[in-house]
Amino acid sequence: MGAPDDLTGELQRTLGHPAFRPGQEALVRGALEGRDALGVLPTGGGKSVCFQLPAFLLPDMVLVVSPLVSLMEDQVIRARKVGLRAGYLTSTLSRARRTRVVARALGGRVQLLLVAPERFWVPDFQKVLDRMPVSLLAVDEAHCISQWGHDFRPAYLRIGEVRRRLEVPILALTATATPRVRREMEASLGLRDPIRVIGSFDRPNLHWAVRRVRSHGAKIRELLRALRGRRGATIVYAATRRSVEAVRRALASRGLPALAYHAGLSPPRRTRVQEEFLQAPGPVVVATNAFGMGIDRPDVRLVAHYQLSGSLEAYYQEAGRAGRDGDPAECLALHSHRDRAVHDAFVAASYPPEALLARVHRHLGRELEPGRPQTLELGTLTNGLSSGMTEDEVLAALRALARTGALLLEGDEDGASPGGGEPGRSTLTLLDRSAGLPALRSLREVARNQVDSVQAYARTRACRRRFLLEYFGERTPGGRCGRCDRCQPGRSRWALFARGTSS
Repeated sequence: MGAPDDLTGELQRTLGHPAFRPGQEALVRGALEGRDALGVLPTGGGKSVCFQLPAFLLPDMVLVVSPLVSLMEDQVIRARKVGLRAGYLTSTLSRARRTRVVARALGGRVQLLLVAPERFWVPDFQKVLDRMPVSLLAVDEAHCISQWGHDFRPAYLRIGEVRRRLEVPILALTATATPRVRREMEASLGLRDPIRVIGSFDRPNLHWAVRRVRSHGAKIRELLRALRGRRGATIVYAATRRSVEAVRRALASRGLPALAYHAGLSPPRRTRVQEEFLQAPGPVVVATNAFGMGIDRPDVRLVAHYQLSGSLEAYYQEAGRAGRDGDPAECLALHSHRDRAVHDAFVAASYPPEALLARVHRHLGRELEPGRPQTLELGTLTNGLSSGMTEDEVLAALRALARTGALLLEGDEDGASPGGGEPGRSTLTLLDRSAGLPALRSLREVARNQVDSVQAYARTRACRRRFLLEYFGERTPGGRCGRCDRCQPGRSRWALFARGTSS
């Protein structure tokens, strides 16, 4: 089918939006006309509209690849609110629920179906994939295809095979991708003469600042200064659960109630925090990077980082949750020379020593038949190794082997940080007799380079706004930007809040 002449009218009728945001209409029109498309719409650009509206208008289902269970759940809730028949498939659902969702999809009773990329290699799903009525394959967070992206997932590399099986157009969407990552996305997905919409990464209403501090106490004092007289909502990001709880307690002890959010909380508790953040007049949430996906509150006036992120892509995405209403907002990073050690430790945990990985892989080779899924308990696997490894170390090794493409972890779609909690029963599929150690070395080097880039941003004496834009391949004019601490050294960092949000 072709695109209707009055796409804006369809947008208003189905989704209730008065008009398209920049780039959305071109991507939707391309999808409806059967064209491949690549959309880089920075945080807050409304990526979900690009597959929700086609789901209303195309004759068959839109199949969306999404990397996070929490994101899928949120997207399905939002889709159902606007009247779409939507569902998702993850290992967190019972087998009976997955069977019902698949039956509805095969019967043409689902307009929007979300799956993790690993789902395509689950034998039960492979058996029914070719019979599913699909009009469009949408790939959300498509930067996960690239080893140079900040959330590399090997299963994304095989989505091009799925597209060839389904013989449908593909829509690739992401919020953050450098030119190199964009080229890898197009090549891996096999995009054919795609429509390209590359939105500007520039957010003129945001003020970028880094404050160098030496201690936890100094960081808390800076946060309190930033929060004084604030309006709207605030997000404070910290790298670990321990840091999240320490910051929350410190703020509360000084009379500023704050909510904590991290993967260690129960799902009902996380849901309550999200609801309060969206509804309360001036909430403060201290969180790990688990918070924010699908959280679309327009009046976030401050996003502060107690510790900088592990990559500039992640930092830009998190900081970009500020000021989505277009009013002035602050992106403040508190930087200590000791912070780098946190991310160096994450890199080391994510990419364990090669000898350890080889040991785990050899054990799996003895226990598993390649290509056949097998459900294992982490404790049982750890005991079977008889190597003195802890369960956290074994889990980290499994996740590293999954990153190299040596195996699939069906029960680990969210890809949480090593040591991030009990995974319960995970379904392992051994894909390759090789442990993929050369790939691991490459990934480890990429991760270290990303940490280096973050440190360079923190230490630069040049314009911070220009630093970020040029990192993402966007040309910028010379001169002072007027929107970062380097270009306004004599101006109070908190002037935006003193003036309010009307300036």
